[in-house]
Amino acid sequence: MVRVRKICLLSWVLVMFAGATHASAIPERLNYELTWAGKVKIGTSSIQTSVSGQDVEIVSKIDSAPWSAPFYKVDDLETSRLEHVGKGVALHSYKMKLHEGKNDWYRAVSVDRTGKQFRFANLLTGEKSHQKLAESAWDPVSSLHYLRKLPLTVGKPVYVNVLDKNKLNRIRVNVLRKETVTTPAGTFRTIVISPEMTIDSEGLFYARGPLTIWLTDDGKRVPVMIEKRIEDLFRQGVPGYLKPMVPASVWGNAPKIETIRAVLSGGNW
Repeated sequence: MVRVRKICLLSWVLVMFAGATHASAIPERLNYELTWAGKVKIGTSSIQTSVSGQDVEIVSKIDSAPWSAPFYKVDDLETSRLEHVGKGVALHSYKMKLHEGKNDWYRAVSVDRTGKQFRFANLLTGEKSHQKLAESAWDPVSSLHYLRKLPLTVGKPVYVNVLDKNKLNRIRVNVLRKETVTTPAGTFRTIVISPEMTIDSEGLFYARGPLTIWLTDDGKRVPVMIEKRIEDLFRQGVPGYLKPMVPASVWGNAPKIETIRAVLSGGNW
């Protein structure tokens, strides 16, 4: 069965980001259409950034299309809360609650600045752990928030520390090219980046495999398109109910048939 997995654009939780200003407007809401094989609509997603008291809150949601519910229902919610620290903002807490097919994940992380620790909790099993807070790191929601603020030059990679599944991972992000793309929200000049996703995680865009993100080539760096290829997506065979949805010629195009895409459809930024 096709793994209609999640996109939450994104990428990893802001743990330390001092001395920078927000590239995007707050409040900001980005709405996306999710498609498979460049043709079949499989769901919707949104990322909303707002001010909550003295904190900044980023909420990512994804819902699968009604037609897929009998086969692979997706209902995902992630929340990052950032607090002001010095001249910037830093992670206060992060929580993710994912339902994908028969799988459920419910985890949280918080920062103990006094004890200089990341604190992890599996909210399904009750398991807890911690790790030393030694350097900046990011979770699957606010890492993109961080990447949007970096100076990006084609051919010059940048690096992001990714905090996921109780581990701190260093991810290389390649800056590939500039390109004009068209989405339901309009036509945009973009700069294209590709994080090297080699970590073992839950959810589509956090999993291993090629990931490409198109950011507007301006001061806002709005993510207008994201593509994730899931290699060997149909290694157990193609479900019969999917075959009529795309032309027969597409089934022989592995890069296309294994790719999930999110395109900006509206919102305010």
